[in-house]
Amino acid sequence: MDFYKDSFRWGLEHLSEDDSIWNELQLLLKSITRDEIVDLKRESFRKWREGKRKSPIVGGQAILNEVIDRKFRDLKWERQIFVLDLPKEDLVSLSEKAIEGGGTSSSEEDSETSEKITYWTMDFKKGSIGVEVSFNNAGVLAQNLLRLSVMSESYLKPKEKKIRLGILITATESLKHWSNMDNTVLTFETVQRVFPLINFNIPTPIVLIGLNDSSSEVGWEDTGLFGHRKLQSYSSLPEAERLGWDKLIDS
Repeated sequence: MDFYKDSFRWGLEHLSEDDSIWNELQLLLKSITRDEIVDLKRESFRKWREGKRKSPIVGGQAILNEVIDRKFRDLKWERQIFVLDLPKEDLVSLSEKAIEGGGTSSSEEDSETSEKITYWTMDFKKGSIGVEVSFNNAGVLAQNLLRLSVMSESYLKPKEKKIRLGILITATESLKHWSNMDNTVLTFETVQRVFPLINFNIPTPIVLIGLNDSSSEVGWEDTGLFGHRKLQSYSSLPEAERLGWDKLIDS
């Protein structure tokens, strides 16, 4: 997979060609293939056909998140890092507030340590580099930047747990279209327009990455798998429509 880079607060200038973690991250992203994405999408369709899903996954957000998460996991990156270092009673209070706001509760002892308060968890970390992957609504950009900044600037964190640089991974407009992402999804181009307007408020060096639907500068063919809306159950469809989906799924 190809990707584009941009730098804010001299993010790229903080990296060198021999930075092993940065090089590992770039290789990880380049290793993503069209086939991996399409295979996961077909798997979603097969589960729908077998009655294991109510509908196939519609857009590419969840598929891409799964592909990326697997690769980070395989390379032993830390995942879902809680960015706040707070006393236990404060964590309990935050968990309770999250539940009041629509989160879920747990009856197990010390549930606050396993409660994932999404707003306060950064996606990935290795060494002093933190990563946020954002195929979310564009309004989540402020949360992405806040998490990276807290991990970099918090006086509560010991130096060895902080990051010195954040990386924000997004989709290009082209990948967004190719995988039929929701219209509100944040894109590389959007962040490029927004960053100069708020650059003075961002203390943390950040590298912006835009994933593109191409490999070695050759664009990916359309799959025909992503251009649908939420579907009703496979068994309730007319036979002709089921045959049409079968042909697409099994092709």
